[in-house]
Amino acid sequence: MARQKKQRIATDTAPAVFAHPFTSLDLGPLRDGPTNPPPEAFPPAKESKERLLLRRSTAHRGGKTVLVLDGFSPAWDAAKLESLLHDLKTSLGCGGKVEARTIALQGELADRLIPLLEARSLAIKRGW
Repeated sequence: MARQKKQRIATDTAPAVFAHPFTSLDLGPLRDGPTNPPPEAFPPAKESKERLLLRRSTAHRGGKTVLVLDGFSPAWDAAKLESLLHDLKTSLGCGGKVEARTIALQGELADRLIPLLEARSLAIKRGW
């Protein structure tokens, strides 16, 4: 038995079934958009950046380097500091703890830490 030859579909011309769906729409005359956007009534308020001091410390830690964040405003309660510490430890892959309104992070991670804090609109001043 000989095989029958398969029938091929011609692809050199697009059939009407696959025509562009929006060609038959009549939108009529379109209005021109606004030429200038209206001015804002009040300029957007600048976010006040909280300024923190970042220090490098090795005292009483057996020579190990620790980065200490200090200078948090009274608006930062213990739960908010713990939340920030948890996010920083997760992002940096290091250890750390909250000590008397300061955050201590283990390791020499200042180059990776500063962009994370600036993304949270915290200004950093290096203390070394």
